[in-house]
Amino acid sequence: MKKLLSLILALFVVLPVSSVNASENFNDLSGVSWAKPEIEYLGKNNIIDGYGDGRFGPKDKVTRGQVATMIVRDLYPNETSNQDNPFSDVPEGKYYTEAVAIAYDKEIINGYSEDTFQPKSYISRAEAAVMIDRAYDVERTGSASELPDAQNISWATESIMDLSSQNIINGMPDGNFLPNNDITRAEFSKVLGATIEPEFRSQDDLEVHFINVGQGDSTLIESPSGKTILIDGGRKSAGEEVVSYLKQANIDSIDLVVATHPDADHIGGLIDVLEQVKVNKVLDSGKTHTTDTYLEYLQLIDQKNIPFAEATAGETLNFDNLLDIKVLNSKNSSSDNNESSIVLKVSHNEIDFMLTGDASVDNEQEMLQNYDVEAEILKLGHHGASNSSSSAFVDAVNPEVGILSYGENSYGHPESTVVNRLWNAGADLYSTCDHGTISVTSNGTSYNVDADPFMGEDNCGNTTDPEPEPEPEEPESDYPVNVNTADYETLQLITGVGTTIAQNIIDYRNANGPFQTIEELDNVSYIGPATIEEMRPDITL
Repeated sequence: MKKLLSLILALFVVLPVSSVNASENFNDLSGVSWAKPEIEYLGKNNIIDGYGDGRFGPKDKVTRGQVATMIVRDLYPNETSNQDNPFSDVPEGKYYTEAVAIAYDKEIINGYSEDTFQPKSYISRAEAAVMIDRAYDVERTGSASELPDAQNISWATESIMDLSSQNIINGMPDGNFLPNNDITRAEFSKVLGATIEPEFRSQDDLEVHFINVGQGDSTLIESPSGKTILIDGGRKSAGEEVVSYLKQANIDSIDLVVATHPDADHIGGLIDVLEQVKVNKVLDSGKTHTTDTYLEYLQLIDQKNIPFAEATAGETLNFDNLLDIKVLNSKNSSSDNNESSIVLKVSHNEIDFMLTGDASVDNEQEMLQNYDVEAEILKLGHHGASNSSSSAFVDAVNPEVGILSYGENSYGHPESTVVNRLWNAGADLYSTCDHGTISVTSNGTSYNVDADPFMGEDNCGNTTDPEPEPEPEEPESDYPVNVNTADYETLQLITGVGTTIAQNIIDYRNANGPFQTIEELDNVSYIGPATIEEMRPDITL
């Protein structure tokens, strides 16, 4: 996944000079286009000021007094200090005096020996990370960049990792953090903007992996923030394959495991995952089962004290602010396990994934009535069986990509009617049995499928031929032409009849009524016995 190359770590910046109007654009940002949106955002929200002459000073360094002022201006704009200024080197009447006292009250900043604060000292990247972490209580999510040199500054390492895990800060091109370097006003604003407004955070791609687990389902989602979701794990025999795939992807913990329904070809492989990988939460359909596999799955969750929840149709999962994940189906009362399937629509800005488990045609009909099911990528329900992926559902989803997850089987998966339905809808199909694991990467506006399309013949010995194009129907013949009923244009289709004779035939009919015999045509102007013989094969009465 892509990473920004620039190091951007900062807080808020104010100088002890007259300020520029917050709504006014700064005139010296041409050299820092990478931070301009954040600087303007902070300016419009009265968090940062300029020099009063339109300049922002993006390359100037940030001081401790400026940092304290900016934190308080954003978080505590209407608050006053309840105690006297605790620092001997913070005089009364300075722009930062009140802010330093409030920031100290809130335990955001500390002083130095002899009760000094050193308000004019520059702040390092490591110090800024600690102050931001304290002020905004940044939560560690997913994985953070390695940033080797950040490990050498123990008092700041945790804060740096917290911010890195949220893509608020990133490393330099060589992978280091440079914790002891001073921060410029532009760098400072870049990170502050990303801390306050998540839309400014550098976003990696969304990666969705349809893991080849044979006859079953297993889907791994890596969100742009680094969080992970594992949906199902295939059969029990596929568990080690799933664990191995996670290890190869350097994933040592799963934030959310989703068990769509209790069938063995969906939860069996989760046994190995639960045993060998740290799982932070399990989301289940609530549908119970009596198999040993299902009971072992529940026992492991209980033994490891993993938080467990049941999905509810219509809910939006509070999982990641960079993704919108909605539950479109989940039942614990259905008599059919497949109909209990958790169905998720995962949206990454403009790109949508429809992940259907083994949901049935009846489930699809309910979803059509209640939700927007349009999606670019559709994982076909029930491994391509005909009791899923109805014509109405496929038409409503209108997928550009269809994913078939299956292995060698005796069920006839995928069924040719379903395969042809997707082809006829204009979707490109991809098969785990044909290609193996299929990865789809989205940047929020476009996507890429790391596989070759399924053309009808897979590595499981199945062959699905496209339905032949229907033979074009022969147009109804205009021959023979009935000279008693044919119109002006049709009469001209008769051999030997042009515009004049066609009109003469119509005039004769109007005057004398229908022709009783073909020979009566001899009474029409410009038609004689020779013309009648020429016309005879093309006409009738």
